[in-house]
Amino acid sequence: MTETNFISTAATGTNINGMNGCEDYSRWWRIYRKVEHPNSRLICLPHAGGSASFYRNWAQDLPTNIELAAIQYPGHEDRLNEPLVNDMNELVNGICDSACRGGLLNRPYMIFGHSMGGYVAYELCREIRKRGLKEPYHVFISSSEAPGLKDDSNWHESSDTELLTEVRRVYGDDNICRDAEIAGMFLPVIRNDYELIEKWNPEKNQEPFRIDLSSFYADADTEMDRMKAEGWQNVTSRKFETRKFNGNHFYLIQHRKEIIRSVVDAARRQNTKRLMLP
Repeated sequence: MTETNFISTAATGTNINGMNGCEDYSRWWRIYRKVEHPNSRLICLPHAGGSASFYRNWAQDLPTNIELAAIQYPGHEDRLNEPLVNDMNELVNGICDSACRGGLLNRPYMIFGHSMGGYVAYELCREIRKRGLKEPYHVFISSSEAPGLKDDSNWHESSDTELLTEVRRVYGDDNICRDAEIAGMFLPVIRNDYELIEKWNPEKNQEPFRIDLSSFYADADTEMDRMKAEGWQNVTSRKFETRKFNGNHFYLIQHRKEIIRSVVDAARRQNTKRLMLP
């Protein structure tokens, strides 16, 4: 894991209509490979301290009929001049508003959320259903404890040294932010995101989603275990799978191609279903 996986100042992308990103809603996502008429769209939600460019290489690995839209949180990467958001409802409403206004949901779509992104995915699906919008046909949750199984912590209140030590432990990299300047940029962002996670108190769904759901985790992830991964089964009435990978909290870097195959398989199943409709 390199420091550029966490903070970068060189992200670019276009919105659904191929514009240059100047519209208000388009600030919320990055499309690194434009697809004119995608059969499916994959909406990716970053981890705490992460940014849209974490998924940049995924766009090139996907087949040409799937377009990837990576969400860019306020105060992250090329949105550093905007205020950070430490409230889950505010963040999710911003994502949902922009997705509606910008046509992000105008194609059959999937959602992939890693770590904090998994929690955001859950709340985003709840907000989408609340608004009566078109729901995703598949959601991938990665390295995220199921609602109700999240550990209590208050790392956002700790010192910079303590917080950085914790981040290095979770991310499995002692070299993260050795540069003082990078650390000075990264720590306020990660502290904000930890606060969002730690203050988030997920409500139980009154009715399970009707969405296929996959829960991925890694065998050496100190934050996860099988029970926390399988707990996601309770949020959906549709097809559910749990899959374990080798690696730590960021197993998906080394297993990117395997994960993308799972995404492609889900898209193919959905295409087959559409073809079978009368």
